[in-house]
Amino acid sequence: MKYFRIATLVLFLMPLSAMACGPSPQKVTKEIVIKAEPAKIWALLSDFGAMQKWHPGVVAVVVESKPDTNGKDALFRTLKLKSGGSLSEKQRETQSDEMKLGVVMLEGDFAVSNYSDAITIKPSTADGESLVTWVGRFNNKANAMQAPAGEDDATAIAAVNAFYGAGLQGLKSVLEKN
Repeated sequence: MKYFRIATLVLFLMPLSAMACGPSPQKVTKEIVIKAEPAKIWALLSDFGAMQKWHPGVVAVVVESKPDTNGKDALFRTLKLKSGGSLSEKQRETQSDEMKLGVVMLEGDFAVSNYSDAITIKPSTADGESLVTWVGRFNNKANAMQAPAGEDDATAIAAVNAFYGAGLQGLKSVLEKN
């Protein structure tokens, strides 16, 4: 009888544990080789307010320094997008020695939720070239396992791939022109 009660309890709780799960986190990684020294690329990327100089989908950036939710001073930016929308982001990390910039999106007109990313620059195998890697982690816009069309994983992944692809090509174009 004791085992029957335990088995019944387990069977009762199993559906509840499944409902507690959220959507599967997604990850997109894009890389590009740029004919420029890492320091030259870092000089442009590390300027938190300069994204419109290299990303064709960003027309303006407003940067503000203010306390974050923990009361620590942080950099925030609003990206005005060519599409007419905007994104609000917080600089999560800047590691000059590793040439790494990390950002978290707070809100915006983008097909994702719980978004964070990091861009890193490393010397390439060829002299005078660098490998730029952009990695993002996020959930779909609906933040749901059964998201409606347009707010689902496929839409989120496609949007991030397109944004990264355009940005990296823009970065390459700007840096290889100079």
